[in-house]
Order: sequence, then C-alpha cells, then structure tokens
Amino acid sequence: MSREEKVNIIIAETSPVLSAGFSQCLRRIPGIQANILEVKNPDDLITCVKASLPDLILVNPTFGGLFNPVQLRAEVGEAELKILAIEVGKLNKQAAALYEDVISVIDDLETIGNKVKALCTLSKEQGDEKENLSQREKEIISLVVKGMTNQEIADKLFISIHTVITHRRNIARKLEIHSATGLTIYAIVNKIVDLSDIKL
Repeated sequence: MSREEKVNIIIAETSPVLSAGFSQCLRRIPGIQANILEVKNPDDLITCVKASLPDLILVNPTFGGLFNPVQLRAEVGEAELKILAIEVGKLNKQAAALYEDVISVIDDLETIGNKVKALCTLSKEQGDEKENLSQREKEIISLVVKGMTNQEIADKLFISIHTVITHRRNIARKLEIHSATGLTIYAIVNKIVDLSDIKL
C-alpha cells in the first residue's frame, strides 16, 4: 500500500462508544487515510454502501438483530465487498467464516491496522482491475444506464448488436456487476454519467 492510501470505511455499530472507538483507531493506522462513515441504523446500511462504495465495512455481527454479510453483498450487488466482523463476545467459527476476518474490541492498534490494511490493499488491487475499461466500454455503459436497448446502442455507435452484446459481457466480467442497478451506481460514482442523464 502506498503512503497515505485513501480508503473508504463504513462502521456499522449501534453503540456510539464502540463506533467512536473504532473510528479513532482507524484514523491512527499508519499508511492509510481513512474516510469513515458511521452507520448506527441497520435500515440505512444498504443505502450508505450503495452511495459510498466502501473499501471495507466493519460491522458488529449483532447489528440489526443478526447481521448477514452474504445477504448484504447480494442486496448491493457487490459479491467482493470486504466485511470485517467486530467481535464483542465470542463469535463461533461458522459465523466468523461469513466474514473476511474478525477484529476484537481488545485487539491493539497494530493488530487492527494489519487486518484493515490487508483487506483494503486487496480491495484496491481489485479496484485497479476495474479501471481497465476501454473508452468504447465506458461509452456503452453510459448508453445502457441511460436506458437504451442493445439495438439502439448498436444503431447509435454504428456497430452490430453482437458487438454490443460482447462489450456488455466483457463489462460485466471486468466489473463483476451483473445488474442494471449496480452498473448505474458504478457509472455515477465513476463519473461516466451524470445523475441528470439517467431515466428514472
């Protein structure tokens, strides 16, 4: 990880004391500049994840009753979303296996820092692969999220519909995004389209 790598982290924790404590810890980790969003209401988590596309989520496994990382990844359309469990009580092996790793409230800063940096580095490397979109692929994303059909895109770009389908298949593979909603969020966040260009 390069010096002062910027990372977006969500802390999903209903306890203000724990949330503030982990927030302070994350800001003191050498080598990263943490942009932290604290979410205290389970109903707000999906909206916040879609809006900020975090590199990492720290979550208490009891957040919102019984937190389900698999369900969150499915709902936001991000299968590779990195989620770190905040262990307050003992977490059983089956529950811990749903997360990339576990940190404890009694862990020291170095332990927490090493786990966070390892996961954020992995997330950044995967993000770099996503940047390998061609200009044509970005153009097609823009037209897809504006509501155009494959045939309309082909006509506008003077290419065959089969070429459009091939480009769309490559985009889905590169971004690992397989829904129109996920593609729209990606396009807005990465400034491929403006919010005003999208048909609602």
